[in-house]
Amino acid sequence: MAISAPDKGSFPLDHFHECEEHAIRYNACLDKHQLMPKRCQKFQINYIECRMKYGLMGKEKIENLGYSQMNTWENEEQKKRELYRKLVEIDKMAERNIMRMRGNDTHDNNLYHV
Repeated sequence: MAISAPDKGSFPLDHFHECEEHAIRYNACLDKHQLMPKRCQKFQINYIECRMKYGLMGKEKIENLGYSQMNTWENEEQKKRELYRKLVEIDKMAERNIMRMRGNDTHDNNLYHV
């Protein structure tokens, strides 16, 4: 098996600690959020941008490194809230339909009324 270089070239160490503060903030965020990196994405981006600024990695658009607005913790949380809201609506609709089928419905006969 042949050893190959990383896709983006070398990843030099931060010998002069130019980006150390960003790394510390990112690690603190990981500790706070139980090692869930997506919750610390802004700290990841700050660290990567610092490394690019000081020539510790090649300059690249953040989007090309897999970061996007669509892929954030906040967007995932919003999607979860929307899904939960829809599930609550479906549950209410199912309850109404059961009541209607039992003849206990005082509501209209629209099966999809939420």
